[in-house]
Amino acid sequence: MVASKAMERGTFAIGCLALSLAWGAPATADAAACRFGYPVGVSPDSPSPHWNGHPVKGTNLPEYGYHLGGDYWNGSGCTAYMEPVYAVADGTVVEIVDNLGSYLDVVVIRHEVPGVGNVYSMYGHIARDPSLAEGQTVSFRQQIGYIDDVLQYFSPCHLHFELLSEVAYQQGPFCNGCENAGYHVSPGYDQNKGVTDGVNMVGDPYIEVNDGIDGNWWYYTDEFIDARLDATCGTCGDDTCDPDETYESCPQDCDPCQWIPPEGAILDESGACFDALGDPQWWYPEQGVGYADTLLYTHTTDSQVVDNYGIWHLYFQQGGEYRLRVHSEPGWGQSKQAAYQVTHAGGTDVVTVDQSKGPIVDLGVFTFAAGGGQQVRLDDNTGEPWADKVQLVFDALYVEPVDVPEPTTGGTSATGGGSATSTSTTGASATTTSASGGDSAGATGASAGGTGTAASGGALPPAYGDDGAGCGCRTPRTGAPALAWLSVLAGGLLRRRRNARRHG
Repeated sequence: MVASKAMERGTFAIGCLALSLAWGAPATADAAACRFGYPVGVSPDSPSPHWNGHPVKGTNLPEYGYHLGGDYWNGSGCTAYMEPVYAVADGTVVEIVDNLGSYLDVVVIRHEVPGVGNVYSMYGHIARDPSLAEGQTVSFRQQIGYIDDVLQYFSPCHLHFELLSEVAYQQGPFCNGCENAGYHVSPGYDQNKGVTDGVNMVGDPYIEVNDGIDGNWWYYTDEFIDARLDATCGTCGDDTCDPDETYESCPQDCDPCQWIPPEGAILDESGACFDALGDPQWWYPEQGVGYADTLLYTHTTDSQVVDNYGIWHLYFQQGGEYRLRVHSEPGWGQSKQAAYQVTHAGGTDVVTVDQSKGPIVDLGVFTFAAGGGQQVRLDDNTGEPWADKVQLVFDALYVEPVDVPEPTTGGTSATGGGSATSTSTTGASATTTSASGGDSAGATGASAGGTGTAASGGALPPAYGDDGAGCGCRTPRTGAPALAWLSVLAGGLLRRRRNARRHG
């Protein structure tokens, strides 16, 4: 078996007696989660007959520090046993871990919250619904399990509930042993690192753990829910691009990230039409080099699993033939097997080029349709081992109408004489060399399969922990990324909002 980045870097080991169900999150974007309700209680507007007896920033167990969530119970002993537990909003189940120490079963759901981005709700000390599966969508107040008997660890029986930011879910801190086992489960407490209070861009209060990671926020649960008890999502066709709408979901209200005019355009990795996706710790930004003095790189792998990948989203005002070229800064672009997956009007072609032949590398000529649904994608699993530290560069994509002459210097040509090769999945109109048998790519979500294979999921980031107990096999993370890059990406962690507001 060829290892992925996480496995080769020693951050993945099955060292805990817990069962993790399917690994990965769905590739498609979540529906907006506008309305929230409480995870317990008869009515979504209140946890009653339960109450939050141990809220965020509580210190009932001072040896573990500040509490990162809320504990909901309805009396002493185990009076809350078998009380239903509900999803607080529409979302997607991204993680299930059964029998995780004192946590018992743990469920994590991702919610796309307008104006905020991804927020993760975590439910611990429960017996989860056995029919629940990772990748499954759940609806507002759908029952996902019930409060289980936790008296051998704590009293009273209760639901431990957290609301976390994207960075907190990705970067931790995590429960003892969870990171090594590949789980994304918080420790329930700050482990005496200390916390700082803050407020996000729409006024939601949170605490941030003082561990040097920007943006690892735990929201005050009751306050976050109370602010959204009666919230509704926008209506497509009302001439306003609401926070939960995109060009893809409502083109009559929203513009795309950028229109490509008939004369072409340059889409830089720093622009709104590029998404850097996958595990954030393996992305490295550079300043002072590349097109517009910026570039982004990761290292290649020979794994069957995609760890990091980038997508340039293409929206054409006018259909026709366009030449694609990429900027690959000499000395920075090192992969000789960079496989660009070009999704165009005729299908998807995989064009493999040598990035070291920069600064400009030609991908070929393709026919594109007017509108969206087209892209260029580059995955990190090129076949070049991670141990070799081969840099795979993501920089500007040049989109030029076909009457622009083919370059004669400074790169490989996909239309003759150069080293680029192409695999066409549909016999499409690219002027690159065509061969049969390539796998079609082009999904905009995380890929858990090999190069050019669209699949649901993407490696789930780090893990979270439980109320002071756990598997006890955690080791420190290695290879942490630049904090400045993480802070830039924190607002939606590696997924920029790809639409421009047309109104309002």
